[in-house]
Amino acid sequence: MESLSPPPFPSNGMGAMGGGQPSNAGSPLSSSSYETSSPYPPRSGREDMSSPSSYNGYGTESSDYKKKKGPVPRQQEELCLVCGDRASGYHYNAPTCEGCKGFFRRSITKNAVYQCKYGHNCEMDMYMRRKCQECRLKKCLNVGMRPECVVPESQCQVKREQKKARGKEKKEYPPVGSPIAEEKFPAVSPCNTMGPSEQRTSTSTYYNKLYAGCISLNLSPVPQTIKPNMPVPPMTSDQEELISTLVHYQEEFEQPSEADIKRIQEIGISDGDSEDPKFEHITKMTILTVELIIEFSKRLTGFGDLLREDQITLLKACSSEVMMLRAARRYDAKTNSIVFGNSYPYTESEYETAGLGFSAPMLFRFCRNMCRMKVDNAEYALLAAMSIFSADRPFLREAYKVQKLQEIYLNALIAYVANKRAVNSYSIMIGKLLNVLTELRTLGNLNSEMCYRIQLTDKRLPDLLNEIWDVTPK
Repeated sequence: MESLSPPPFPSNGMGAMGGGQPSNAGSPLSSSSYETSSPYPPRSGREDMSSPSSYNGYGTESSDYKKKKGPVPRQQEELCLVCGDRASGYHYNAPTCEGCKGFFRRSITKNAVYQCKYGHNCEMDMYMRRKCQECRLKKCLNVGMRPECVVPESQCQVKREQKKARGKEKKEYPPVGSPIAEEKFPAVSPCNTMGPSEQRTSTSTYYNKLYAGCISLNLSPVPQTIKPNMPVPPMTSDQEELISTLVHYQEEFEQPSEADIKRIQEIGISDGDSEDPKFEHITKMTILTVELIIEFSKRLTGFGDLLREDQITLLKACSSEVMMLRAARRYDAKTNSIVFGNSYPYTESEYETAGLGFSAPMLFRFCRNMCRMKVDNAEYALLAAMSIFSADRPFLREAYKVQKLQEIYLNALIAYVANKRAVNSYSIMIGKLLNVLTELRTLGNLNSEMCYRIQLTDKRLPDLLNEIWDVTPK
């Protein structure tokens, strides 16, 4: 694995390679043309638990993981923050009852528009929740429930079909983009284990899944060039230049310089954290990584053409996902550790010692999976760009422009992989890489829940992370 990069915080990775320095020592959004205040009105309730991947407090992850997270931590009163009924668990980023969970899911999937008949300011309780849907949905958002945590029905259907197909076709590869699948099924080369006819069948199956996956991720349909048994056209000169520039900036703004590390040591954290050096070290390196990711993002082709408000929305929304990719780039398979920018390796057990053990198992599975896939620098950079230019982030004013940019990087990824990989396996690799984007959504959600759990302890996040991730400090 080329160029290692520092580990993640709760669910993200740290800096890595090249010597780029952030342009400021304060908030990366408050200088270099960005302000710290949100253009959107503040929300009440549990706004502090918003995801690192959202500018206005809404996360970016699949909610399947969330819906299985069990009861609300005992330190928190087990009441639904929406209506006051008994909370059944932590749903879509907030402790809620089953009724409010289902109501929120249905409202988001159906894009429901409600109308209040009582003055648009109803006090929500177990009685009024049935009377006023508009105020109930408003309360759901105010307490921190996130629309992006709701898995689109199209994506649920794709997952159901994949599960059904795996049950019928024992020999077919599982979706390798899933770290869990990779943990159970060691990654091997399909060219070495299948005959020609089996390869064609598997490739065709993955092409169909890839097409469906693009639809579920709001990506344009996959170009015809990746269909099996068709000649692969060479990359265009524009695509080659795009990838070359992308890799250059990835390396320039990945590895923290000595000056960066020295500067980050000067950023203070509360005295209460001084007894927890591992937690303090991770959070300080996370600050530096966020700044480097912002500088990298601002240099991507097309980013500067977006509205300033949309730029900020994308920067806040992508941080956890891009840091996950950086964690994978810094993963050392020999020691099963993630190596920080100052060459300090962190294992799963050390994450637990730092109080971040909740996210460690899933994070390390993801890193091992990416290592097995042998994702190279260009593929990492293209995945990062596609994560940054995600048109489904909440509150984007010109989402269509973001989608057009994502399509440019998607087509570049497809062309690159098609020309680099073996003819019988490149479409499988493209399918795996697109599954990684879905996996990043799920993994990034851990960061939001980790922030919530940290709020229930005597630890606290540095002010800069509170600002970027919309966490209200205790």
